[in-house]
Amino acid sequence: MRVFSEQAIYHAPDRYHTNNIIKSLWNDSTQEGRRELYGNWVDLFEYEPRLSRADVCLLTYQWPYYVNNDRVADAEAEVKVAKEAGKPMVVFSGGDYPARTPFSDVILFESAGYRSDPGYRYHSATPAFIGDYLEEYCGGELLVREKQAQPAVGFCGQASLSPIQTAYRTFRLKWQQHQYRQGKTKWEPAPFETSSFRSRVLKEFEGKDGIQTNYLLRSQYHGGDKNDKDLQARLKTDFVNNILNSDYTVCMRGGGNFSVRFYETLCLGRIPIFIDTDCLLPFQDAIEYKAIFPWIDMKDLPDASEILLDFHSRLSAEDFKNLQVTCRNLWIEHMTADGFFRDLSCKLVGL
Repeated sequence: MRVFSEQAIYHAPDRYHTNNIIKSLWNDSTQEGRRELYGNWVDLFEYEPRLSRADVCLLTYQWPYYVNNDRVADAEAEVKVAKEAGKPMVVFSGGDYPARTPFSDVILFESAGYRSDPGYRYHSATPAFIGDYLEEYCGGELLVREKQAQPAVGFCGQASLSPIQTAYRTFRLKWQQHQYRQGKTKWEPAPFETSSFRSRVLKEFEGKDGIQTNYLLRSQYHGGDKNDKDLQARLKTDFVNNILNSDYTVCMRGGGNFSVRFYETLCLGRIPIFIDTDCLLPFQDAIEYKAIFPWIDMKDLPDASEILLDFHSRLSAEDFKNLQVTCRNLWIEHMTADGFFRDLSCKLVGL
């Protein structure tokens, strides 16, 4: 696929902020070197410097770069040029905040968006690209669990707050929301306090007949000191083991409207319990996520334990083992960089 981006606005020191496709193409590496650095997906794209010959346009930088550096006018100019040339424009946006771009009829891939946001030609999530945890922690072997009568529900992470912490975080969020409504901040904060929300979700499974819980709750994100490498390594091992030693892992939003834990759970061949807060998932129009794992809409939280038990009861012992393989394959085929960009290139052909 021939892709075009505007080299005239490119500034080498800002290379980090370019979209991943352009980042893989605008360098002096050989194609073999690009494959080693980025993955085999780089073979799917080539840079076309003449707009008239390109298949699609890619907004040169990711959307947050334009907003944070007061360069929205540059983005608007790129979108206008693509529209006048009759070329589809693809916008990428990372980070914890919804893009909420001013453009209509663009193709938007973002990490923290809301599924119900209107006005896009196509709207999908970009997955959180992670390393292969099976290779790193399990010697590359998928450790399939046997089905038990009572499902084990796991969670390891920030969800334990004191009343003082809850009050402080709630006040801080309300202030952030006020600042955003007044136009004093650029990015829309979460609609509710997310750590106490996590605690509320987890309580829906705790102490319920027929369910075992395997919770390891933290009061701080990443357990506190991010600069202590040994501590972070131990905490990560605890996190991975919690997923491996559970049948299901509760996956819900944090500060952004997405869950990295969702992708980590699939990577390890475990079954996510997906708590839907109007989330985007990659190519949700083509992948039947609700047929694969327990899907719980926010409004159905009071029935969460019943939804899980019903899902678990309908699985035979063999179904349960096969589902773990399905989850692992879902990650490989659609959530890795190679899988995602293959899906993206196929989708762009039809748009």
